[in-house]
Amino acid sequence: MLTLNKTALEIKGLSKLLGIFVGVSVAIFLLIELGLFIKEKISPTPPPAPTVAFGKLSPVNFPPSATGKKLTYSLDTVTGSLPTFQDRERVYKMETVKPDLLALDKTQAKVAKVGFTSNGIALSEDTYQWTDQSPLSKQLIMNIFSYNFTLSSSFLSSPLSDSPNNLGNQNDALNTAQAFLLNMSILPNDLDLIKTKSFLFSMKDNTLIPATSISNANVLRVDFFQADRNRLPIYYPKTATSTMTLFVENIQNQLQIVNGHFFHQNISTKFSTYPLKTASQAFSELKNQKAYIASYSGNNDNVSIKNVFLAYLMEDSPQDYLMPIIIFEGSNGFFAYVSAVTDGWINK
Repeated sequence: MLTLNKTALEIKGLSKLLGIFVGVSVAIFLLIELGLFIKEKISPTPPPAPTVAFGKLSPVNFPPSATGKKLTYSLDTVTGSLPTFQDRERVYKMETVKPDLLALDKTQAKVAKVGFTSNGIALSEDTYQWTDQSPLSKQLIMNIFSYNFTLSSSFLSSPLSDSPNNLGNQNDALNTAQAFLLNMSILPNDLDLIKTKSFLFSMKDNTLIPATSISNANVLRVDFFQADRNRLPIYYPKTATSTMTLFVENIQNQLQIVNGHFFHQNISTKFSTYPLKTASQAFSELKNQKAYIASYSGNNDNVSIKNVFLAYLMEDSPQDYLMPIIIFEGSNGFFAYVSAVTDGWINK
């Protein structure tokens, strides 16, 4: 028969055994974790391969370079070396524009809100033209499915357009450009309005020349930019400007849109990862004249590269995928683009 003393002794013994078991288990766990840590330091487990779910991709469609000079390059980054990029990046599927039986009626209602009340004239199955003669002669050509458009007018040759100092507050001109898109309900949701840029121009001999201040400007150009995607900025074929551009002028004491080119594509949420070139590989392509030179205003044949970074390229024509590029930024307004996805995943 168990006595109270014997029971206490047995419980105490069991507690010691349990403590020893827990201590040994913790020690084994820590040894395993230490072993895994040392193993990862000596021979890290490679990450899973990029998903490449879209298969081989079409090449990035770069336009002709801004200069035909055969340039040479020297590295002048803050660190004195090229950056190290991650080995992969997302490639996004672009949304496709779907036909709509009511597209023409919807587009007619949109353009009427900005003064084009005449019936559209078909230029093709998906593109129509509208005209307006008051107070300037204007022409609007729009895709009735995507709502991308080109607006032109006689503003450069019009006697209504020859007096400077009439743009007023620069913010008013920016708001006029934004309101133009809002009135047609085509202001994209993915714009980062903080990135919006404006450029001042005066007119001379029916041409636009850069103006030094709003007080001597006739026209303000507004460029809209899309928000970053997966922490990377979106760039366009011309680095300082975008594919969404409107020109604002004061016509008969009213700010109006007198010219513009608007091309926008929606980026879907569908993506797949693809392997990337190293910065060193991209720099070799640049040095071997295999890069697209987006801008350069210098006369020197040697360019100092100040910055190298990843971005996405939004082209000025329909594209199936939003693809990463490696950008080289240098002296005298130099920008060059190299396609970032490794050549093995690009259709040649």
